[in-house]
Amino acid sequence: MKTFVSPGNATCCSILSFFGIIFLVVLGVAFDARVEVLTEFVTDPDDPSATAKACFTAAIVYACFLGFCSCQSLIHRYNARNQIQL
Repeated sequence: MKTFVSPGNATCCSILSFFGIIFLVVLGVAFDARVEVLTEFVTDPDDPSATAKACFTAAIVYACFLGFCSCQSLIHRYNARNQIQL
């Protein structure tokens, strides 16, 4: 099986994607609930619901990266086990 990224990059991408998903979902829920700290100031977004939707969309993109990089890590492990060692 062919891999596109190195094992270290796949692991790093998986970890960063996992924490990015958590952060974006929490931020999206906070904007959707119109938390005062995020929505009541002049410089804050005019439409918190649209901002929440953008956070959830970005979390979906991160989930796709997590799936891809996790598959790459599994392929690296599979290839390492099946190598003939002399």
